[in-house]
Amino acid sequence: MQTVSIGYFRDDGDFTLLATLNNNDGDIKHFEFLVADIKGMISDCSGIECIVLEREDAPDYVTMS
Repeated sequence: MQTVSIGYFRDDGDFTLLATLNNNDGDIKHFEFLVADIKGMISDCSGIECIVLEREDAPDYVTMS
């Protein structure tokens, strides 16, 4: 698992994206634990049971100019 999206499915079947995380370069040790913690925190703060999908919803790099 290197890129994930955290959110929930709405009643109409669309996915509400609340967070996206990228570890393609392997910079974050124990990435799975970080994902689980963030998922839990978002669920606790929102009262919505979130899920984690392994997908890439953001670019790996952003050029700043």
